[in-house]
Amino acid sequence: MSSSNQVSFGTKMKNYFTAKRIKTAGSKVFATVIFPLLMYAIMAIVCAANGITYNIFSSTSIADIVADTGYMAVVALGIAFQLKYGRYDFTGGAILVVAATVGAMIVFRLNLNMWVLILICIVVGIALSVLNSVVYVFARVPILVCSLAMGYVIEAIGAFISGGESFNITGFQEMNQFGYFPWILLPLALALLLNYLYCHFTIAGRQSRLLQQNQLAAVNIGINERKNVIICYVVSGAMFGLAGAIYASQNQIIPNSEPLATVTTLFANIVPSLVGLFLSRFIDDGLGTLVGALTISILYYGLALLGHPNDGLRVICFATFLLIFIFFSGFYDEICKMIKYLIYKIKKKKQSNLPATET
Repeated sequence: MSSSNQVSFGTKMKNYFTAKRIKTAGSKVFATVIFPLLMYAIMAIVCAANGITYNIFSSTSIADIVADTGYMAVVALGIAFQLKYGRYDFTGGAILVVAATVGAMIVFRLNLNMWVLILICIVVGIALSVLNSVVYVFARVPILVCSLAMGYVIEAIGAFISGGESFNITGFQEMNQFGYFPWILLPLALALLLNYLYCHFTIAGRQSRLLQQNQLAAVNIGINERKNVIICYVVSGAMFGLAGAIYASQNQIIPNSEPLATVTTLFANIVPSLVGLFLSRFIDDGLGTLVGALTISILYYGLALLGHPNDGLRVICFATFLLIFIFFSGFYDEICKMIKYLIYKIKKKKQSNLPATET
């Protein structure tokens, strides 16, 4: 009798934990897909109200959305890589544009191919990022101040190297393939792989997490903070170099007419990084960033169908999504508690309305 009770109890416990895992996995999947699904539903309704068919599953639509998603995701991965370790750096846009400028200039003048372009962009991105990190580490000034100053310097370096000339490789198929489907998947996959390997499989990645959680304790146990910061900037520089290759393939490179104009290149792609950092409680932050980039791409594709590809309405929609997301992510725990409480009250009310069973 006791043996059967033990088996029964063990089976119950196994079923309980299996159900709990399924419930947890379901919650993670729901939290991950809710952003792109909601955006798709909203844009489909808006387009239908204007008599436009919103089809994102045609071959042309998929190619356009993947191209936009790939570029935004790679830039956002570079931004999030520093954000998650507590560094608010503004030089990413300058590094991206200068890497694209140097890469496009060399392959255009020497009539080289896309493989040389991506290699040059990665090398230039890493070099500029390391320069930025060295100044930050040894100058001992806040990263906001340092990155603004270095943004000026990096933009000046790019203008000096290019001589103020503009370059356009978008019309050369042997040079521009990394800006379009399917080749854009390669720099995207490399950026995701870099992020995942560094965070989960390197000593430097574990040390970065310790420094972010408790800097004083991490330094006291022997972690070299300066070395770790420079290694972080090597990785983010490679990501911005990959983004630079995509940028050069999709856009004409025009010299900046105003100081820190490249900051807009950075902040135009910051929302996916914020989505990724929020979703990191459910999935890998790199995949979360990809989900955020896909959500914004779905929004932009719908606006393009409505005849608003690059006007003020696009900015308004982008800002609205950012505000809603900040509110949602900031009060996520409170919203979950409120929903659970409402479900509990509804269930309790239903039970109270049931007729009493006769004994």
